[in-house]
Amino acid sequence: MKIKDNSYIPEQVVLEVTNVCNFACQGCIVHGPQKSATRLRGFMPESVWRSAIDQIASWNKPISLMTHGAGEPLLHPQLQKIITYASQYSYLKTGFLTNGMRLNEAWIEFILSSDMDWICFSIDGIDPNTHAKVRPGSDLVLIEKNLSKFLEIRHKKYGGKLRVLLNMVGYAEVAVQIPSFIDRWLGKVDTVFISYHRNPPQSRRFPSVSTHRKPCHLLWKQMVIAWDGRLGMCCEDFNIDYCLGHLNSNLLHTWNHGQISDWRSQHMGGNFTHPMCQICDTWDDATIQLEEKFPELGYRVAARASQIEFIAIDLSKLKVDMNYVRCLVQRLGFTK
Repeated sequence: MKIKDNSYIPEQVVLEVTNVCNFACQGCIVHGPQKSATRLRGFMPESVWRSAIDQIASWNKPISLMTHGAGEPLLHPQLQKIITYASQYSYLKTGFLTNGMRLNEAWIEFILSSDMDWICFSIDGIDPNTHAKVRPGSDLVLIEKNLSKFLEIRHKKYGGKLRVLLNMVGYAEVAVQIPSFIDRWLGKVDTVFISYHRNPPQSRRFPSVSTHRKPCHLLWKQMVIAWDGRLGMCCEDFNIDYCLGHLNSNLLHTWNHGQISDWRSQHMGGNFTHPMCQICDTWDDATIQLEEKFPELGYRVAARASQIEFIAIDLSKLKVDMNYVRCLVQRLGFTK
């Protein structure tokens, strides 16, 4: 969102409350078996998250505030305080991604009674054995129990309040489970994402992108604040290798001057040789490559470079066409 001259306000802010995690997922650059991120682990101090939220709210513009990053948000001992504090500002639409392991009933009640806008669960498949293989440290039986309880309480006590999203990474070990995964959860949750597995930092490529390279939308639309108050280049800068500055200075000024201004100019000039940008396809995620609607079945489908989205639009009609889903995931390269 441009405000004046070459200054912009981001549409979304990633407020990484922690980069500590209780899983070691196969594709994770920070915690996985082939991890390469070296930055220190920690929890965002109260002085940092209060300053960040106050500054973001002062922009007086609608902002999507995502309180996750390279870790599990529910591990932060002050997460409830953070969400409550952000909720006092009507412009901030808050949500986070979670693996669901620590989602007990107390957390469920807090989240549903808060002013959070959305929550996204990360679950890879429907088989506990393969789930444990691609997400070491996980217990799929417990996670599904937690999610089912969350959905039950949301429906009975809160009338469907708060958008519930679900993301599955299409690892080779679990790709065959994608159709059954969608059939199991679509309609119980509002949207199911099936994401491609990549291999960062060596490659941030997706199987299919547009032939014409465009400037990356993240440079203009997304601000990333690491747990220690440093600003990263974007959500692909897992190790904060390209630090823009620190929260101690004026947040918006830092995000609009110096290195990031140079990177924007380079992108606008067709120069994508930045070490991270030249191996990354996230720039194409702003483009919807495929969109199909099935009003008679109660859902629609949208495909981007990074994932397929299955969105429930009419629960009274919802019925997943399994043959279509099988053909689609094969056509888009998830299965052979």
